[in-house]
Amino acid sequence: MHRAHRYERLALNARQNPTLVLLGYTVGTLFVVLGVLDVLSTNWALSVGAYEINAFMRTIMEYTGAFWIIPKLLFQCAVAAMIVWSPNLATIGIMTVMCAWTSSIVTNNFVIAYSLSMT
Repeated sequence: MHRAHRYERLALNARQNPTLVLLGYTVGTLFVVLGVLDVLSTNWALSVGAYEINAFMRTIMEYTGAFWIIPKLLFQCAVAAMIVWSPNLATIGIMTVMCAWTSSIVTNNFVIAYSLSMT
């Protein structure tokens, strides 16, 4: 309980810093935009013969069919909300790295989709 209270104070202090709030909204928005691009690039790649390599997402796709987009984007939005709720430097730093990682996945999806669509 003490740990949760301490983290809540950290989040409250971070939300009082306009620079951290702006960075939190920026990184949160970027994370959601990258999630949308991931959905678009994945759908294109799947439509031209690729397959989902991420076992977790593949399972979600098997259970939800075409509606796999909903849990994917809900997850992206939940993470973005957490970034905005606690825009401390550690959270922003970690999520900036995650945005870079996600952008590399999106880029790879587009490259694969384009390559398969040209054959």
